[in-house]
Amino acid sequence: MEKEYLSILIFGQETFEARHLTIQKGTLKIAFYLLTFLLLSITFFFCDYIQIKKKVFELNRLDQETQVYRSHIRFFSGRIEDLEKELSKLKDFDRKIRVIANLEEKAHFIGIGGSLRSGAREDLKRKKDGVEW
Repeated sequence: MEKEYLSILIFGQETFEARHLTIQKGTLKIAFYLLTFLLLSITFFFCDYIQIKKKVFELNRLDQETQVYRSHIRFFSGRIEDLEKELSKLKDFDRKIRVIANLEEKAHFIGIGGSLRSGAREDLKRKKDGVEW
């Protein structure tokens, strides 16, 4: 079986000598396939690298956004604590005013700040009807 060769002549610029290079066609095909495989592998890894970089960029953006939201949550938590303290002071002040105005006993029946206790409705109906138990 005769092997096919590819002959390449290379001429030098200064010496004007010709160099002769012979390559088997099978070796050339294998080199072409390996070069194609290498090129496809590099393309795949480059695309994968770009995707990872995009994900890292998105992760950093989301991390910054999370930090902003956490600072907002801390700010609003502080505001809520301040409002709860203020509400507690107002409740104490309301209780003191009720004591001063002698409304402490009637406070259960006046609808100033909440619903009546569970049995208060029946007590009011009985007093209204004149029936006391």
